[in-house]
Amino acid sequence: MKETNKEIIVNHKALELYSIVLDVEKYPDYIPWCTKIEILVKGKKQMKANMIVDYKLFPSQKFTSKVIFDSKSLIIKTKYIEGPLKNLNTIWNFIDLKKNQSKVVFNLEFEFSNYFHQKLAELFLPLIESKMMESFIQRADETLD
Repeated sequence: MKETNKEIIVNHKALELYSIVLDVEKYPDYIPWCTKIEILVKGKKQMKANMIVDYKLFPSQKFTSKVIFDSKSLIIKTKYIEGPLKNLNTIWNFIDLKKNQSKVVFNLEFEFSNYFHQKLAELFLPLIESKMMESFIQRADETLD
């Protein structure tokens, strides 16, 4: 399983950033490869959702995940349920630093069932991870400023 951890400082409040990441229904508006989100079940502390992604060189894929969220600790975790991967887990943690500055910690673990897909994903992981963080920051700048 491949694991990566990224930390960035963002000029917005942690709770506001947490709310943007938790608003999964809006992902198709600003995450380039996300074309559709289907909320299957939503409760006060968790939801189950499908994310449909379109990568340019591959057919559309559906990822089903359980999303567990805690607005007090500002943590969002996803647990992979079904799709083209063997495993996928993420953790977002939002920490206030100053009045309008936060640290965002993003942890990702993934494993494809197919060895070739795994190696390809590992090769492009820095680009995908960077684009994802960039998309969230841009969304925060556009909606919060």
